[in-house]
Amino acid sequence: MQHELKQSILASYLIGGPIGIVTIISAIYMPVLLTGEGLFTLVIMQVYRLSIIGLVVAFLIALGVGGKLAYHNIKSGKSIFTTSFKYSALVNLMIWATFCLIVGFTVAEDPFLMMIPPLIAGIVCTVLTTCSLGLLVAYKIKRIVLQNR
Repeated sequence: MQHELKQSILASYLIGGPIGIVTIISAIYMPVLLTGEGLFTLVIMQVYRLSIIGLVVAFLIALGVGGKLAYHNIKSGKSIFTTSFKYSALVNLMIWATFCLIVGFTVAEDPFLMMIPPLIAGIVCTVLTTCSLGLLVAYKIKRIVLQNR
């Protein structure tokens, strides 16, 4: 059973890690890609730099915690979609809560206003990853559990 859990956490890292890191980098540089201007990206990096670092660190931790949660859900007979939702909700809650917490401590003027974009991103990311990446991770973990029976 311990071997299945380790494989499930590894699957979470191998599937979620590269896609998540590419998504974070793409989101930061999206204004440059859309407009050809780097000013907005510079502003994002200046305002949210510590929060982005916290998000990446929290993301790497959350993938492990999410993989463990998904494994236990699959093992207890929960559906792939339910597992996907719980996995996505947990990972996104951990990363965006960390992001907002750091914004709250580091932004001097109107920290609540600066938390609105990450809160919206958290909701959007939870919905999108439940129907995509979360399903892929849940399916892979289910295959790991079934393969080792």
